[in-house]
Amino acid sequence: MAASSSSSPLAQLAAASEADGLTVHNSEKIAMALAAEFKVRVEEIGILRVEKDSLVFVHPAKLHKVGKIPLNNSSSVAVHTLNTKRAEVLNAFAKAKHATFFEMVNLSDRQPGSQAGRENQIIQKLMTAAVINVGKAVGVIQICRKGATSLRAGADFSPSDLQRLVGMTATLARCFK
Repeated sequence: MAASSSSSPLAQLAAASEADGLTVHNSEKIAMALAAEFKVRVEEIGILRVEKDSLVFVHPAKLHKVGKIPLNNSSSVAVHTLNTKRAEVLNAFAKAKHATFFEMVNLSDRQPGSQAGRENQIIQKLMTAAVINVGKAVGVIQICRKGATSLRAGADFSPSDLQRLVGMTATLARCFK
């Protein structure tokens, strides 16, 4: 996997971010690199870390202020990913039962408040992977495709996409403090 080699741009970014950890600035750069890799918008990248007994969003920064996800939340995909340490692709995510609280937050400047704008916030497809540091799950990275419909959201995520994401989480684990 090229993404996890020490000379990859993501590995260089992880090394440069290690001392300061996941600051707003560092997480924005990491999200931009992940968005480019998976051909999604930067607001379709979720970076969450464990803080005490909750998962909190580091990116998108707007979600950090919205709330925390308790680690005992049985309906949270992110918590499930963290607890099982199992990466997965959910290409029919919009049809699966899940909490939609964070989807209600408008992350882009496009069409604020309009019905079309809210429909474009619907997560249709999702990849989720735990960030493991020294055998302990310390965070979760999620890549999604949003849109009014599954077709409008874009292509399904593939098993090879998931494999690349898992490699990238291993590269980024050093940033999670």
